[in-house]
Amino acid sequence: MGRLPLIPIPGDPVQSSRATLDPVALVASVGTLLACCPIASVVGVTLGLVSYNRIRKSEGRLRGKRLALGCAVTSLVVGVISWSIGNRFQTAGRSAMSSEVRIAMDQFLSGSVEPSAWWSDVDAGGLLAFQSEVRDRLGQAKTASVTETDIEVSLTSIARFRLLIESESHRAVASVTVGLVTDSRTFLPSIRIHSLEIENQGDPSLVFPPREEAATPDTLLTR
Repeated sequence: MGRLPLIPIPGDPVQSSRATLDPVALVASVGTLLACCPIASVVGVTLGLVSYNRIRKSEGRLRGKRLALGCAVTSLVVGVISWSIGNRFQTAGRSAMSSEVRIAMDQFLSGSVEPSAWWSDVDAGGLLAFQSEVRDRLGQAKTASVTETDIEVSLTSIARFRLLIESESHRAVASVTVGLVTDSRTFLPSIRIHSLEIENQGDPSLVFPPREEAATPDTLLTR
């Protein structure tokens, strides 16, 4: 008498003990551990779902269904949370940089602080002469509004802003390029102005540093 072929029975303990853990599920678990990084979270979700589908279709040859599904769900949740937190930090960073640009420009226009406090790697005498020229041209002016035109907040940020400058008799538009500075002692961020151009009602633009001396700004400065 012949023997009937053995047919795997789902959930059979003997068959389950012979099943191997799906390697894709193991890779998905690595993505889950690093899910605070957006790319890793996408990898964790994708590989977790792929592994779950592979195990479901393996007819008992592969195991790790719970691991695969857990990796997919956990990677999704952690990825969404980390993206939300990162987006809030970026928004706060943009707002803080805009606020510092306004403070720096108001202090530069009023002459209330040494102008080099907001600049780096510039000729101090040339900067003082430029400040005097701006005040002679515009009078007692202040910053009316600040609008970002190009910014990427990170440890190596370079940003460009457009400013509306007003005085009793003048209204001018300024373009300022700033860099985000990380203090090597306190690790607190601040800004340093790299270049400033003021356009004043058809008069020649006021530019510092002079265009022939202007250099590509460094991406990371430390005091």
